[in-house]
Amino acid sequence: MENDIEFSCVIGVSAGALNAANYIAKHIGRSAKINILHSNDSNYFGIKQFLLKGSVFNFSYLFYSPIKELYPYDVNAFMTSRQRFLIGATDCETGKVVYFEKHNYTELVQALQASSSIPLLCKPVYIDEKIYLDGAISDPIGIHKAFSEGFDKQVVVLTRQYEYIKSKPSNLIKNLYGINYKRYPELINSLNDQFIRYNLLMEEINKMEKENKIYIIRPSREINIKDIERDARKLIDVYFL
Repeated sequence: MENDIEFSCVIGVSAGALNAANYIAKHIGRSAKINILHSNDSNYFGIKQFLLKGSVFNFSYLFYSPIKELYPYDVNAFMTSRQRFLIGATDCETGKVVYFEKHNYTELVQALQASSSIPLLCKPVYIDEKIYLDGAISDPIGIHKAFSEGFDKQVVVLTRQYEYIKSKPSNLIKNLYGINYKRYPELINSLNDQFIRYNLLMEEINKMEKENKIYIIRPSREINIKDIERDARKLIDVYFL
């Protein structure tokens, strides 16, 4: 943003989609301010929200009031951007990825919420009478979507170091998947196989990087924060990594 670098298409899933929405609207540091300054805000996320609303994140608090008022989001800049923005979410019926594209702020928020709704910790999101969860379940890094859209030059932003390998879910987690999503067997299969899909995709990405087919931006060391991090000092350290 500081160097006016734009890409004709931006693809994001989960937290990557949330950051991409701020990138397209040209909000330098907005994501950092929200996550660092509200890292201990129980009205934003935490066990209180999970007990009250069934989701660890309060998405209304994030996308509308008061976060949107405290850190105004330039909806006009987003909607008039020349960049395409594709947001990946997982269809619970099929266990496959579905990509949404912007039309207005309400639809943007729906897609972002669906894309970043972590299984077991967040309620599924309904869009047009279909139900969705975190896009990272089915397509954690949308390089194949980009290629299918005709984009041969790609910059891929990763959040894990080169050696990272995703672990398979424990038996407890698998049981919880089975209990919580028993109506969606394809989703359960996708959740249980997510680690295989992710690790194979990373092998492919690393190979493409060596062949100069894609350009990678990734951390040079392990990122030592939790998926839901309350320590503002750790978040600041990662931001300036």
